[in-house]
Amino acid sequence: MGFIVKTIHYTLTALLLCCSLSACPKQEGAPARIAFHPWIGYESLALCQQERFIDPKRVELVPSQSLSHSSDLLRNGSVDAAALTLDEVLKLRQEGVQLTVILIFDLSVGADIALARPGINDAAQLKGKTIGLEQSALGQLMLTAILERAQLDIDQVHLHYCPVPKHGQLWQESDIDALITYLPLPKEIRSNAVELFDSRQLPNTIRDVLAVRSDRLEALRPAWEHILKEHFHLLSRLLSEDPDTLHRLACLLGYSIQQTAEVLRKISFPCLKCNRTYLNGTPEQMTRLTSNLIRIMQRAELLSGDIRLDGLVDNSFLPRT
Repeated sequence: MGFIVKTIHYTLTALLLCCSLSACPKQEGAPARIAFHPWIGYESLALCQQERFIDPKRVELVPSQSLSHSSDLLRNGSVDAAALTLDEVLKLRQEGVQLTVILIFDLSVGADIALARPGINDAAQLKGKTIGLEQSALGQLMLTAILERAQLDIDQVHLHYCPVPKHGQLWQESDIDALITYLPLPKEIRSNAVELFDSRQLPNTIRDVLAVRSDRLEALRPAWEHILKEHFHLLSRLLSEDPDTLHRLACLLGYSIQQTAEVLRKISFPCLKCNRTYLNGTPEQMTRLTSNLIRIMQRAELLSGDIRLDGLVDNSFLPRT
């Protein structure tokens, strides 16, 4: 029930905001707008807002329905930044939306998964089957990795696109045979699915980041510095497994504290020092950060030609200590 209520809240809020914000020019003095969709790796933002760490005059959080919806808000200029996967950032940059990553929220170490109906125990058994997934760079990236593992071509499976918030309903009502999704799972899926693949088999590939429209970096610098400072403040409490923080996070997710702790074990949260290293912008670091990701995205035909990495990251907005 908590998952459903949260999804409805995000959907209604996002629709109202989309109507009021789309096509609106940026007004001088207005707070920086950051889009984020339901995902445990971004809940530091929601917790910061809940505990009133965020100055509403500097930063406005804009709930979105899904990863693809957050990308749309960036495309049309309704927001200044968004919490996205790095693959989605690269895809948007190739489309012409200039973005700069100023924070790595987390690395997925098992939180992105491919599930199948009972009786399908190996990825090779997906031949001729229908796979549900979100129509996003992340969904396509996971699909490509799974098909590579199964030695299958894309035309050997059928695809059914569906936003992640509707995956529980899709699993329950549709005749799909497998599903590419991420944790936490809605209750409709938890007890009757076989795990075929997860992001542990794509080490250091799936990263969640805060991406800012590059033309709004400096104009909104105080806002970015503010939100990053509060993120690390909250993250320190989360990593220390502070009971109150875990309880608040569990309430946001509609999960028990035990279930929340289990999901958190599938995610790695880079510390401030690690973020500073990842985002130093040197060619060597950028190659290490993106080489496997770019290879898979090119195989998925999400990227084509040479990929320009200049201006992709900037660590100057991170707290100094």
